[in-house]
Amino acid sequence: MRSFVLTHVLDFYHQAYSAVTDFFFYRTVLEQPIRRTGLYLVVLTVHVAALFTFIAAWHYGPIFLDVVHWAQQNFPPLEIQEGRLRVGGEHPITKRYPGKESITFVFDTTGTYTDSHHLEDPTILLTEEKVYFHYLGQTQTYLWRNLPFQRLEQVTQLVKWVYFPFAFSSIFVYALCIKVLFATLLVGIGILASAPFGIRLDFPQYFNIALYSLTPAITIGLAVAFVGLGAGYFTFFCVGTAGIYSYLATRNCVAVD
Repeated sequence: MRSFVLTHVLDFYHQAYSAVTDFFFYRTVLEQPIRRTGLYLVVLTVHVAALFTFIAAWHYGPIFLDVVHWAQQNFPPLEIQEGRLRVGGEHPITKRYPGKESITFVFDTTGTYTDSHHLEDPTILLTEEKVYFHYLGQTQTYLWRNLPFQRLEQVTQLVKWVYFPFAFSSIFVYALCIKVLFATLLVGIGILASAPFGIRLDFPQYFNIALYSLTPAITIGLAVAFVGLGAGYFTFFCVGTAGIYSYLATRNCVAVD
């Protein structure tokens, strides 16, 4: 069993390396069963989810701990009782985290603030019954009674326990869906690439080529995330890379030597 798993893992790395470095490799996956391509997709996505989970923890973990440490020294006394936030002292109270990217915290159980849309971005608004996370123009709202902690000190321990399984599973599902979507869209590029040769492949063949052609783009995306650059700036570059690979790989597969 151990040798079986090791063989398949080594085969995955060989395929991933070849998908980046060798256009002739794509001829070998042309007739590959779609189930094997699906297995490659799942293993690739596991790697992506694991790496992005650890990269995010490495880049943002120290920031989170610094915010928590600052909050313990600057927040008013807080406690959640029967699903309602209790804040010590007079309020509304506004506190601003003075980090590289400042974060505004507003504590209000008086009803002065009913939402966070008119507050500066990014802001965390803590009302009697709800907490609002306002960032990049979007707001996420949670009820205190649905959150599994009662004091600020419990947040750090909670995050340490739930971050890795929650982040990994969320990234895995998202990455898996988005890769299937991108591969399906790249099938159109494969059809365009084979059209001048008067050849029309079957959909599974186009899909095999398209999915493996995502590997170079994913590699670039991981490198960008690792160095801490804004991945959003590279989205079109990565998609373009996948499109170029899909086009050239398809042409290589249908061209007559």
